[in-house]
Amino acid sequence: MMEAFAAMREVHKRIDLLRTANDFALDPEDQQTRTQLLTQLERQQWSEDNLNDFHTGLALDVDMFMFKLKEYFPASLADEFLV
Repeated sequence: MMEAFAAMREVHKRIDLLRTANDFALDPEDQQTRTQLLTQLERQQWSEDNLNDFHTGLALDVDMFMFKLKEYFPASLADEFLV
């Protein structure tokens, strides 16, 4: 149960990061990627099975995208979440 809770916290952390990225002047391609990733996270019907696969699938996609946008984030946020 605690593993599922921790995984959902990771899901919501990435949702928050993608929502924050909307405040930046992203190019159209990055904005489209941000929107697609956010939609996938928000519309997913999370279960134990897909939470187990989260870190090797969608979470990795979000992390790679966010790393690409690292220069847009304030240093404190980047250091905390995008390392």
